[in-house]
Amino acid sequence: MKTIRMFLKVLFLVMMTTSASAVPTEITVHVKTKDAKFLGTSMGGALVTIKDVQTDELLAKGVTRGGTGNTALIMMTPLTRGRPITNGSAAGFTVSIDIESPRLIEVTAYGPLVNLQAANKASATQWVVPGKHITGGDAWVIEIPGFVVDVLAPPTHVSLSGTPQSVDIRANVTMM
Repeated sequence: MKTIRMFLKVLFLVMMTTSASAVPTEITVHVKTKDAKFLGTSMGGALVTIKDVQTDELLAKGVTRGGTGNTALIMMTPLTRGRPITNGSAAGFTVSIDIESPRLIEVTAYGPLVNLQAANKASATQWVVPGKHITGGDAWVIEIPGFVVDVLAPPTHVSLSGTPQSVDIRANVTMM
């Protein structure tokens, strides 16, 4: 009788530990530049990595795609709590990850990928619960500071000698 009870206990524990199954959970990440618009296809997008903070497991990786968003909505309309600034044209990266239990997730964004001399990196963490999608409203927004600076003159291959010397510098500076 003792053996049967022990067997049933072990069987119950095995069933309890193996019955948990992964639940698909969608996450959409938008990468916004500070005081400007979203990093989209025109800037090469941003590389997005999604990791479990506690285990360092890579859960997903991809690049934001799409437009830079609605200029009037992002740049001219006063922000109010709960009103999204993303719309169908705002670049993003959407992925479905399978998780069995709540996990502390870190999203890291690196870009723009076309102008690597201006690339910057930012990240944020939050708890993600299985089946509770992070896709509504603005979903998950990572903000990257910086400018894109393209030096127009002097060209990079020019060698300057002697001092003092006057050098004209021209550059194209844009918000990312």
